[in-house]
Amino acid sequence: MKPYFFKKGFSLIEVLVGVSLTLIVFLGIFGAYQLGLKAIIQSRNKIVATAIANGEIEKIRNLAYGSVGVEGSFPSGILLASSVKQQNNSNYTIERRVDYVIDVSDGIAVPDDECPNDYKRAEIKVSWSGRFSGEVVLTTDVAPLSLAQECSETGGVLKVSVFNAVGLMVPSPLIEVKDPITLQTLKSATPVSGEHYFSLEPTTYKIVVSKTGYSTEQTYGSGEIYNSKTIITPENPHPIVFGGQLTENSFSIDGLSSMTIQTRGTKGQGYPIVHNVTFTLTGAKRVGLDANENPIYKYSQAHITNGPGQVEISNLEWDLCSFSVLTPGLDLVGIESPPEIETTQPVGLAPNTSLSVRLIVKAENSLLVTVQDITTGEPIFSASVRLSNTGLGYDTTQYTGENGRTYFIPLEPATYNLEIQAPGYAILTTQAFVSGDTTKIVTIEQVE
Repeated sequence: MKPYFFKKGFSLIEVLVGVSLTLIVFLGIFGAYQLGLKAIIQSRNKIVATAIANGEIEKIRNLAYGSVGVEGSFPSGILLASSVKQQNNSNYTIERRVDYVIDVSDGIAVPDDECPNDYKRAEIKVSWSGRFSGEVVLTTDVAPLSLAQECSETGGVLKVSVFNAVGLMVPSPLIEVKDPITLQTLKSATPVSGEHYFSLEPTTYKIVVSKTGYSTEQTYGSGEIYNSKTIITPENPHPIVFGGQLTENSFSIDGLSSMTIQTRGTKGQGYPIVHNVTFTLTGAKRVGLDANENPIYKYSQAHITNGPGQVEISNLEWDLCSFSVLTPGLDLVGIESPPEIETTQPVGLAPNTSLSVRLIVKAENSLLVTVQDITTGEPIFSASVRLSNTGLGYDTTQYTGENGRTYFIPLEPATYNLEIQAPGYAILTTQAFVSGDTTKIVTIEQVE
């Protein structure tokens, strides 16, 4: 029999495996406990919220038709827009909304129906916050007792239709009717058909139409500021709803697109990359005119190409796009879209697409530097090329591309200092005289 101290115990790996298995088991138990707790709490909160919502619905059903409405809204009534009720140590927020329903099933449709507000639809939303938040929404329809009740508060009707770029209806857009001063959303809808009738109090409204992944369109008011410019004459003004009349508005939205803009030198020099070019992209769509009757474009922004000589622009609306180069000394001499296919301005951008555009720029003076291995003649990628002239205050460093080239543009005619560095190569300093389109090949030597 072996002595006690020779008896085999647990190894470290066995202990770790045992602890891991135990942890996995307890984590599973804890996860199941959490899931069960969430289900119990959610079920309890939903039952309470449903009971509260049902109680609110019953109160509405027992009101006189003329009293069914929200204070300060249209239709007006005695209901509060929102309130909070505490039950089972939880706070439940009650939100009330009442809308007129324009129903063509009565045989008369707007605008021929002198009393288009056929009945009222009340919506009660009860929500709760906390770790397991949620909400319950119930609706009920309240019909008038007579034609006199139906016609007692006619208001006006606003019809909003939403189309895409080719004129087809957009399903389930978000249509928001707002106060043009406070921008508070008064009514909203997401109609499956793409159009909706709003029964509204006679006055002026702001309409905003949107959808996830789509462009946005809206109405504008005179004096409204857009991109730091004051709109005097809106292209699509706020609609005015008149009592007993139908006002129609249509909007066009479609899938968002993107553009990749490259800036390159002329074709004769092999399209060298031009770095850090500032340009303006302007669409053809307008939101209105300013005080001098100059157009205010919906999209007009400046961009700058980065190190690779390109920039990605996302979330663009379909449009006809024009470009102008802002960098002093550079002229835009050509446009290609896609690259190597010449085109003219404006460039068409279709909905839900990705478009590549190459801007060809030229200057009176430029320098194309090619860095090669002195022994093999192979181009050297990512070599640092510093071009400087103290008298001109010019000092710029760029890196060569896969073809071993980098392009300095625009330049003043002068003699510049060149310093070339690359990993594994000796540093080389030289000079280049620039006048017109200048090219220079530089060879550098590997170090042991």
